[in-house]
Amino acid sequence: MTGGRPNRKLLAAALALLGCLPVTRGQGGPPMLTDDPGTPGPGHWEVNVAWLREQRPGGSVDELPLLDLNYGVGDRLQLKYEASLLSERHAGLPDGHGMSNSLVGVKWRFLDEERDGVALSTYPQIEFRNPASGAARRGLSADENSLLLPVEAVRTVGPVEINVDFGGTFHSRTRDGWFGGCAVGRQVDARLELMVELHAQGERLDRLLEVAANLGARVKCTAHGTLLLSVGRELTDRDEPRATLLSYVGWQTTL
Repeated sequence: MTGGRPNRKLLAAALALLGCLPVTRGQGGPPMLTDDPGTPGPGHWEVNVAWLREQRPGGSVDELPLLDLNYGVGDRLQLKYEASLLSERHAGLPDGHGMSNSLVGVKWRFLDEERDGVALSTYPQIEFRNPASGAARRGLSADENSLLLPVEAVRTVGPVEINVDFGGTFHSRTRDGWFGGCAVGRQVDARLELMVELHAQGERLDRLLEVAANLGARVKCTAHGTLLLSVGRELTDRDEPRATLLSYVGWQTTL
């Protein structure tokens, strides 16, 4: 794999940086691919508005804006809706634009770290085609419905917090698959949190398709507003040329 050694050095340097920071706390969730067991709390909103870019040799896909709405029901439940506007550009082809599929889900955290030593949640989600959108017909989004069944876990180990998620994807037309990730984070001070992650997905457990590495940050700017940033790339991809850039720039509002 060309470029593999520099990527490993970058990841090792990021982990070393986290190990030198002074204060604890870190988790998955936006802007990372790995999700976490956290919920907004009873009657509270978490609204993420973001720009995502995936860039490969010869083309790119942008999600702008991506809207991720989350609402807390009690201390342990979260309701979710997510959708975005897609823009796809490839050399020698007309640009494509359309609305993504919609994603709805319910997260249930059934263990808390303070009481049980580890936080655990399950987060079933359904991705479905929007009837009024022609994105699937134009090849911008998947022309099928899918079910995601993940489990998320968080545990504090020494000065850092480790977040793991793993689950299966079940599709109405194409092959089923799996995904998983591990994010490690640390709070630098009251305003800044830094994170690093590895995320993978494949077809069944014996066929790994993609592995991506990301560095992320959350910057608390106001009492209810946080800047979300991440940048990374694919380390392997068996289906198409590796993504040379995976980026997330967003704003999180909590109410």
